[in-house]
Amino acid sequence: MSWLAPHSFCRAPLLALALTLPTLARAEDAESRSKGTVDTEHIFGFTEGADIGEKGEKELEDTITGRFGKDGHYAGLAHETAIRYGVVEGFRASIGALSDYHAVSGVPDLADRHALNFSGVTSEFRWQLLERESSPLDLTLSFTPQWQRIDDLSGQRVQSYAFPFELLADVALIPNKMFAAFNLTYAPIFTRNGGTWGQQNPVEFSFAVSAAIADNVFLGAEVRHLTLNDHGFFSGHALFVGPSLFVRLSDAVAVKVAWDAQIPDETTGRLDLANYERQQARLQLAIGF
Repeated sequence: MSWLAPHSFCRAPLLALALTLPTLARAEDAESRSKGTVDTEHIFGFTEGADIGEKGEKELEDTITGRFGKDGHYAGLAHETAIRYGVVEGFRASIGALSDYHAVSGVPDLADRHALNFSGVTSEFRWQLLERESSPLDLTLSFTPQWQRIDDLSGQRVQSYAFPFELLADVALIPNKMFAAFNLTYAPIFTRNGGTWGQQNPVEFSFAVSAAIADNVFLGAEVRHLTLNDHGFFSGHALFVGPSLFVRLSDAVAVKVAWDAQIPDETTGRLDLANYERQQARLQLAIGF
């Protein structure tokens, strides 16, 4: 391509840019020190940042996750209210309650259902292994044991015990302005349904980018690959992509909205509507106190 030709009029702007970048980097570092650092936990979509807050910090999180779209009519809403507390530096514990609503009719292999239920309890323990102040990235390990009495997909009564492990990482691409995050989740689930116990081993990979478009406002995008691993590896899998918006309303209050749509999987070239939905959405309110 002609614009890559090594003519002098092309080299001059590149040389000027190379000489300018160190000055811009020093200015950006000074600005980040003067403005403080961004808490990355909520600035992405379904993907989460690795920050966990400080020792003694308390937060109330209210999260609604919606799943919509199958053959027939399908809508599922999962609601979680959790209290999070920084026990010591680098370690946070949480406890929460779960409820859900299902509206299902005419969906193959699912019974018609319209019900609102208390669905279980959840807890979470997060260890921050690395921080950006002393390393190139934030890195956190999360363990989230849960008990549920309602199946996420069908809305049926079950006894379910889940033990998700997550590795959360994020890095500042531009200090305080643009961040990238990666999540890896392995979530063994043991479910008793109709007197029989079964096991699933879902795995999820996600990658997200979020950039500041105004003070305290971040706009992002993510890609997520989900696998069910029921009766064998890759028994069900889906690829989701979508945008996110994070707004910090005050020092103590923040809200996040995310929406992901399932696109044809890279291996099958089609949607998996038996195990997943066409669309997933999330609304989250975080209040520090």
